[in-house]
Amino acid sequence: MSIGKLVSFDSSRGFGFIRPEDGGPDVFVHVNDVGLDEDELRQGRVFEFDVTEGDRGPKAVNLGIVGGQSVPPVRHKGKDKSSSGPLTVAEHKRLITELLLDASPALTAGEIITIRDRLTTFADQHGWLEN
Repeated sequence: MSIGKLVSFDSSRGFGFIRPEDGGPDVFVHVNDVGLDEDELRQGRVFEFDVTEGDRGPKAVNLGIVGGQSVPPVRHKGKDKSSSGPLTVAEHKRLITELLLDASPALTAGEIITIRDRLTTFADQHGWLEN
């Protein structure tokens, strides 16, 4: 089983894409292949799923909602959750992306990248990031 977040879903066409937690390529998902009602397929929701090879690439099947969460828990590598030390640039960008997707799933990838880059520059100018 894989775990990932639904990053887009077009309800009029019945399909979308899940971004796997492990960082692999986005996985196609179609409402007819998932075993859930279409209203369960909300952007930002986290699912567990099996991956099969579809006609055009990886395809999600057997979807299940992960603990009713809309955002996976943040995993800090080698840091205590209460740590207030600076983040790496990569960790900062990942966290900002997750927050933006959760706050406004309708943002485009271009909008997310622009906002994320500006916030990263701001944080770096204030010494909030590891060099």
